[in-house]
Amino acid sequence: MSRVVLATFWNGMVGMWERNELPFDFHRRSKWINASQFYKLLVEPLDIADYYRMEKHREKGHYIENGRERRYRVFDRWWRERSKGKKSSSKRNNFAGLTQDSCFWARVEEVKESVEMAKKETEPMKLGAVLERISKFEKYAGELIESKEVSRDVLAANSSYSKWLQEWTALKPRFQQLINNSKS
Repeated sequence: MSRVVLATFWNGMVGMWERNELPFDFHRRSKWINASQFYKLLVEPLDIADYYRMEKHREKGHYIENGRERRYRVFDRWWRERSKGKKSSSKRNNFAGLTQDSCFWARVEEVKESVEMAKKETEPMKLGAVLERISKFEKYAGELIESKEVSRDVLAANSSYSKWLQEWTALKPRFQQLINNSKS
């Protein structure tokens, strides 16, 4: 219920901003940028979980392209504009309290489906494209983990990510062998 109330509030704020009913620099004020970013990092993973739990991805497609609310895209734009020219030189010593990519879990769901596709794919060209997507995510996730931009729950033993990584680590040598065989 709180997610619905907060979504209504933020949709209203974005609407007012787009209709120029708020101060011209509203989207540049730290108070609102930080509040919207915190909201996005906290609530969007819950929206993603709900999207996949309700199996909306089967009828609409994956969350990032087909299910993501416009307000989150607006908040991303505000955050990027705020961060332009600012280079963070400080390294994290501890894992983030909230995963800094609010769409991380949607990316995990997409890559899980890619692994299932790879298991079934017989055409080398299509398999290569699927494996490239998986490899890009593996690299991206590794960089997030190394820079501690994820919360500890990402690395929990039974998290979707840990289960995917375990499955992918076991399957990867088989796919490498298939790729090498198709090249020779």
